[in-house]
Amino acid sequence: MRVFEQTDERTHERALLEMLYRQAEQLRKKPAYQDFHQVVRKLMSDGLYGSWINRYSTNEIKWLGLQIVPNRDQLLSIAQLRQYMNDFVTCNHYDRRLGLPQERLMLIAMAAMQNETVQRLQKVREAYWVLSKRYVTLPDDVMSFFGKTFQPGRSVHRIHSMDLLDLRITSFLTSQVKEKHTRIPRVFMEQVKACGSWLVFDLEEVRRVMNCSLHDVDSEAFRQAVANPAITHKKLSAIGLMKQLLASDGVVFHFDDNLTSETRGLHSYIQLPQVMRRNILARVCAIHVRLLNGILDVWDKEDSRRDIQIEVAGWEELLVDQRIDLHSEQPVIFIEELSEEISLHVIKASLQLAKEKGPYPHFDGSDWQNGSYFEQRGYTSEAWQEVRAEIAWHGLRNGSLRKASDTKNLSGHPVTKHQQTSMINRLAAQQHHTDSGGSITLEKSTFIDTAELLQLLMKAWSSGIREVRIK
Repeated sequence: MRVFEQTDERTHERALLEMLYRQAEQLRKKPAYQDFHQVVRKLMSDGLYGSWINRYSTNEIKWLGLQIVPNRDQLLSIAQLRQYMNDFVTCNHYDRRLGLPQERLMLIAMAAMQNETVQRLQKVREAYWVLSKRYVTLPDDVMSFFGKTFQPGRSVHRIHSMDLLDLRITSFLTSQVKEKHTRIPRVFMEQVKACGSWLVFDLEEVRRVMNCSLHDVDSEAFRQAVANPAITHKKLSAIGLMKQLLASDGVVFHFDDNLTSETRGLHSYIQLPQVMRRNILARVCAIHVRLLNGILDVWDKEDSRRDIQIEVAGWEELLVDQRIDLHSEQPVIFIEELSEEISLHVIKASLQLAKEKGPYPHFDGSDWQNGSYFEQRGYTSEAWQEVRAEIAWHGLRNGSLRKASDTKNLSGHPVTKHQQTSMINRLAAQQHHTDSGGSITLEKSTFIDTAELLQLLMKAWSSGIREVRIK
């Protein structure tokens, strides 16, 4: 059955590619992937791409056109091809598809490397290589707009959140809001563990009467709010409120006292299984970091921290490749070691960029400069000490570099408590070596009762996981 399914998918892929090529050929009056330099000049003259293209000479664009490998279109799945056709490839002013997938990737690479002054064409070719071979994947907004005339800027993901101290929390949990983001203070988890109580307040009254907000349960403002007869508050059972949280649909727990309404940092993925099979991790990391920094130079000049979030995709597939049992102790050791290696590579790449272009503006006084970053993670080997010394001297190009992978059950089948415990352990192992934590999705199922789900949640919290989704 699987052979037939794969054959059928390949047939659909070929049909989609033929349709895409035919449309481009009709508009261009020439075969697909021919005369890249003429296509590029046409895109610019029609106002579809910016004048930055003029930074490249005709001969340079011709040479880059020769580096395009059309058959890498065949690495795209049906879903990916459809996304290229619907969102990524360039359309003319009549919404007809003029561009082709590999040309789009080359133009992204060219736009990202436009300000490079040393071996620029080689850097463009390398950036195209990691993108076209799908060793690295970029976010949809970059794929859709970067380098084109219409650039809406980087998207910001805004979330609808409710503070656990808010008197309206119970009605929020029964609302139709799809994702119910909730800040969960450390003290609340401790009260749940101790079967204690929890106070909720009319936070609008707190702002009006006391002219402050309540975030820290240990603060003087909190104690004054409790003692103030003009402030409405109510005592709840902590574990009772937790049961309501677990029973609600779409709850997202944020174990962080600084929950913000948006996420920042240019996000992207290393497709780890493909990279590790070819033993090219260090090379891909170096190209990846330079590519993201090139995008930042154009895409978000106001980001003074120059944050990037490199995430790893495909941990489970890689563990299967390595013949490691997903639910044993082995994955934790393997992920710990490989995550540290990835961090070393991307930090060295950012260090190299700092040597060339200078550190990010707020480097002075940072954990990078004073060495706390390395001490907190136990990076004491000779390789790390050498990097630490160089960073103290030269700086780092980016304020943050890595994000832990978002982790959820990909099997399509309900998972047991033991399996979800293993998922928590694997994510915790990653987070030790990243700047931003990942989220984990815990499943309600017939295999897991409420008490066991609570145990899993408590383990995730105690393991330092910052975000937990309940599905």
